[in-house]
Amino acid sequence: MQNKKRTFIPLLIALLAGCAQQTTQQVAVPTVQPLPEKIVAVAAKSRPIQVTEQPGPSLSISLHHPKKSSQGDLWQRLRTGLELQEHYDNPGIEKQVAWYSNSQTYVDRVMQRGQFFLYHIITKLEANDMPLELAMLPAVESAFDPLAYSHSHASGLWQFIPGTGSRFGLKRDWWYDGRRDPIASTDAAIQYLKYLHNYFDGDWLLALAAYNSGEGNVKRAIERNKRDGKPTDFWSLGLPRETRAYVPQLLAISRIVANPKKHDISLPDVANQPYFTTIQLHEQIDLSRAAKMAGIEADTLYQLNAGYSRRVTHPESPQYISLPIEKTQRFRMALASTPRNEWAPIKQYVVKSGDTLSGVASVHHIPEKQLRSQNKLKGDFLRIGQKLKIPGTGFDLPSAGKVGFYTVKSGDSLWRIARNQNVSIHDIAKWNSLDVKSALKLGKTLKVHVSGESAPASVRKLKYKVRRGDSLYRIASKFDLQISDILEWNKLNQKNYLKPGQRLTLFVDVLKI
Repeated sequence: MQNKKRTFIPLLIALLAGCAQQTTQQVAVPTVQPLPEKIVAVAAKSRPIQVTEQPGPSLSISLHHPKKSSQGDLWQRLRTGLELQEHYDNPGIEKQVAWYSNSQTYVDRVMQRGQFFLYHIITKLEANDMPLELAMLPAVESAFDPLAYSHSHASGLWQFIPGTGSRFGLKRDWWYDGRRDPIASTDAAIQYLKYLHNYFDGDWLLALAAYNSGEGNVKRAIERNKRDGKPTDFWSLGLPRETRAYVPQLLAISRIVANPKKHDISLPDVANQPYFTTIQLHEQIDLSRAAKMAGIEADTLYQLNAGYSRRVTHPESPQYISLPIEKTQRFRMALASTPRNEWAPIKQYVVKSGDTLSGVASVHHIPEKQLRSQNKLKGDFLRIGQKLKIPGTGFDLPSAGKVGFYTVKSGDSLWRIARNQNVSIHDIAKWNSLDVKSALKLGKTLKVHVSGESAPASVRKLKYKVRRGDSLYRIASKFDLQISDILEWNKLNQKNYLKPGQRLTLFVDVLKI
């Protein structure tokens, strides 16, 4: 999240690309995609009420109660907590106000996603006595997309990079990335914003500028102005271009939310009530299986649980799942009647002569630590004939039982086939024991599990700025892509040389990098 720069032409790119404390490189813009279901509101994670379960799996349910729940409309509740109105008429935000006022379609897309999370975010901000303008920060950062990702490795609603995420307690391992977890990342963002607010002596505009470009940059800009005898307010500082646009974007969208009719903008109806609840589990569960148990679209569950990188909950911690409240009872009943060994895919492997723990882990694409933990092994020693449990992931299960076949033709790539067949690249690779980086052979017949549902929308379109020393191989390896796909997407051939500053279009599965 430090010193991240993005081109502000056109304005829409800058609106989507905001990122707290990113690097100074060009930032990728996540593709905006509508959600599969109409959303009502979103639940916060405070003040849990324990629910006693019937005999069966041990569960705990957290319901959430807003500080201002007497207000029936969430937008009105938000308006009562706005505190930065003194800046709404600053000439520095007029360009952004004009753009939003003429972008109803864009506002619709962003707020449609935001309805998942606004209730939760507003409740958290109220509990910390913070301006409710900050509830609109994910609209600027990620367009309320929990899977938003930039080539600078910023991820999630609040666009944390790994270093700053770790600094504020966001766990990140093979199974899970807290930057994408809407609950954990909101807590971390609030901690970070409170820290910055205190660091800059209670000035929210300076805190927001530092969230975008880092407190060091803002502090140095202040020191320069002091040295030159100039004012040190946000509007007077010589900050990076992106940061100079970033703060006005938040103020502009807040001004419009404060009075949408004045700006000829419509906001969706959002009830002031929780949308989701969190359920604590003590065993892994596959998210696609959980979605079927709850009777909801898999993509809805992936959005609410975007922190789980393998489409299965974490084997150790965290072990909660977020569900729409109205589906919770159905899910609990289905869970109680389903044996625990069917909650998530677990495979069995029989040790052969010559096997090593590291070798078995590598073949099955899992960390040695997890393989050791799953089988309660104290060391790396294996016995011939020993049976090992191999933890599965949500990518192990086909989304439907029907199997179709596809014959590879000239010009085909895994990406093109996956797109046309409405499945993920990694599903095809898994079903056919392929390396996603290997070229396909003409005439090869591939198994494709046919589904009536859309493939999970974890692929994002990124704009990558070529750096000095980059090559097609290096970029493909970094983002788990094939060189042939990069060439196709950008109308290049192998003879073309990449130039520093050149911009490439990439389609990246953010759950796999």
